[in-house]
Amino acid sequence: MLVRGTGLSLVVVAALTATLQAFSPAMTTTTTTTRVVSRRIPTTTIVSAGLEVVEEDEDVAKDPFELYEAVPEQTAVCIKDTYVSTTGMAVGTNAQEVLTLQYTANFIAEDAPQFDFADNFVCKTGSSAMLPGFEEGVMGMKVGGKRIIRIPPNKGYGDKWFKGTIPPNSHLEFTCELTDLASTPQEMFMVQWKNFGIARSAGIVFCVGYLALSPFHLLPGT
Repeated sequence: MLVRGTGLSLVVVAALTATLQAFSPAMTTTTTTTRVVSRRIPTTTIVSAGLEVVEEDEDVAKDPFELYEAVPEQTAVCIKDTYVSTTGMAVGTNAQEVLTLQYTANFIAEDAPQFDFADNFVCKTGSSAMLPGFEEGVMGMKVGGKRIIRIPPNKGYGDKWFKGTIPPNSHLEFTCELTDLASTPQEMFMVQWKNFGIARSAGIVFCVGYLALSPFHLLPGT
């Protein structure tokens, strides 16, 4: 009986062992699959890609006006609108226009000294009365608009002294406001007449009229 019982026990143990071995590969496979799935989350790669996109956006957002430098390599006019007006038409709509502006002009330097200003500067586009860089800088402005214009020497006063006040190769900054824009011949005439001075114009008309009528006062018998 002992021998048979022992033999039966061995058979049961052997059967259990075989059963456990049969299930062991499945458990191992499950564990391996779980590890593979957990490694599919590329956390580091996603964060790195996100940082690169932000850096590219920062490069695109760089403003040429803020990057302007008073060096010989700087040859482009740069502008910065401090107030954008939506009133009327923009400068440059017509081939020739008469503009009225207020401005202050400074050198672009460490101390940035002011060298000029005007409260009622009248100029005509397409004429020598305007610096090339200044005319380029005001393009697109509307009446009431305010803008800062930075002008390099090649579009300013060049490489020679100007009237003994502006040194050669000077970089300039104009802070200006467009107060009026005339595009038709009638509007241009009225702006220029107003700028010349109504009282002065009336005085000239009086003098011309007096000179035209004065010969009649010298006729015989008068």
